[in-house]
Amino acid sequence: MRRKQSNPLGRLFVSVSVILLCSVIGITIAETASNWALKMLRAKRPSFAISWTPDDIRKLYDTDDVARYEQIMSESWRQSDTVYSPFVEYKMTPYKGKHFNIAEDGYRSNGRAGQELAAAGPKVFVYGGSTAMGIGVADDETIPAQVEKALAAAGRDDVQVFNFAVVSYFSTQERIALERQLTAGVKPDVAVFVDGLNDFYYCTIPDVSAWNERLTQLTRARSRMPIALELSHRSSVVQLARHLGGDKSVMVREWGSFCETEADVDKVITRLDTNRRLIDAAGERLGFKTLFVQQPVPTYTYDNRKRPFPVKEEALGYHMNSARGYPKMALMKSEGRLWDKGLLWLAEEEPADANAYIDTVHYSPRFNRLIGERIASAILDGGMLAPR
Repeated sequence: MRRKQSNPLGRLFVSVSVILLCSVIGITIAETASNWALKMLRAKRPSFAISWTPDDIRKLYDTDDVARYEQIMSESWRQSDTVYSPFVEYKMTPYKGKHFNIAEDGYRSNGRAGQELAAAGPKVFVYGGSTAMGIGVADDETIPAQVEKALAAAGRDDVQVFNFAVVSYFSTQERIALERQLTAGVKPDVAVFVDGLNDFYYCTIPDVSAWNERLTQLTRARSRMPIALELSHRSSVVQLARHLGGDKSVMVREWGSFCETEADVDKVITRLDTNRRLIDAAGERLGFKTLFVQQPVPTYTYDNRKRPFPVKEEALGYHMNSARGYPKMALMKSEGRLWDKGLLWLAEEEPADANAYIDTVHYSPRFNRLIGERIASAILDGGMLAPR
């Protein structure tokens, strides 16, 4: 029989197919392995993190109920979980847990039943970043929850306080969040803004948010980025190579920026001051009161040696910007150059006989209670609520 001759094109096709298949398998394995490696590296605690032993918890929270705070910390990763929201770029993700609950309307529970945004009666809305939202504490231990408790203790148990604070928000996002609620027909009787820490953390004018980089990445395709460059930005292999090459941004998702010059610090102060003036103007026109809280920060007058555990300056990162901004704001306030209508200056506040911070910047339960009580007193003393 005559031997059948092989087709050169067929052999080429088979060879190319095998090479492509092997390449796809190889790339998939490499991407999977690199993605796993990155997750393991990102899951590692930084060198300055505290190991949460029962004794640590007792010292940080001034408590003997260690089990309660271990449960709270088991939900803590949820407290930084956000989803996209128009104009403000992101909001808190709705969630139901034991100690941490975010309603569909975007506010964190105060730990009691019956809280309802649509219910009749006077309402206080509290805006801010993670310190106001309450990182590391239970629903009933946040600043807004403590404001509500203090108002009730003073005879105003008819007032509902809503915690609209969001992780990493600063004054510009908070102003826009209020404006979105107002245009939707949702209006508070009193709007409280707890600010200072994050405004200086984001030392960038024009403003950018914590979601700026990820939104930029998502919209790159619309700007016709070359496909090879787009894939490289999404590749775990490339990211791992960048990390091994010394690129710290791969592991540490720091969204802030250092204030390089005094002019940068001045711009941040102007942003915060201007946002307060714009919010007050809206309140004047639309019929609600405003209270602006200059929050305590561990970089101004606080003696960090009081902490149960030492915190190095490097652990504070971009929060060190406030060490330059707060003294300037204090001077401007004394000279009458800072907006002071409805301003509650708590920059030097700290608990007298308790730990102030449970981590680098977030307040302890007792510090939240002190701040909440000061806010409640300012609301009552300022006659911001209509009589019952």
